[in-house]
Amino acid sequence: MSLLTFVRTLLGRSDAVHQTWRELARFQGSPDPIRLRRPGLFSSLLSAVVSLVLGLLSWFLVMLLVTAVVRGPFYGFVEHGPFGPGTWGGPTKAGAWAVHAAISVPIVILIPFVVRGLALLQAVSIRRLYGSATSRLVLPATILLAIAGGAFFYSWTQQL
Repeated sequence: MSLLTFVRTLLGRSDAVHQTWRELARFQGSPDPIRLRRPGLFSSLLSAVVSLVLGLLSWFLVMLLVTAVVRGPFYGFVEHGPFGPGTWGGPTKAGAWAVHAAISVPIVILIPFVVRGLALLQAVSIRRLYGSATSRLVLPATILLAIAGGAFFYSWTQQL
């Protein structure tokens, strides 16, 4: 959705952009943003980019959730070895299986809450776009999460 709003903003279709943000806010369980002001071109583009970053981070976390569900408790079925001393829980298959299962359980439990938190942060940033009163920590938290998410993604790709 954020990519669509980015393109619509560049094409000057601001009414369609505002309708998309309202639909997204309702989808996330948030009331319609209070329209205290009409956002300009720069604010709309910035919000679209922030939403895109949060959306990509959410998709990455969902992919990690699926990976944790498949590889964690079922590690012995998907990985056939060799299980050397460098394997988590190795050198035995049982030890590697137990460690992967123990690590995946908290991940499977926590990631849905993290993704929901990202969705709520995105909804608050859209309300801020329209001039609604929000915490001053919304922008720094969003920037910090975007940087941390990028660093996490980079470090995850390095261990592949």
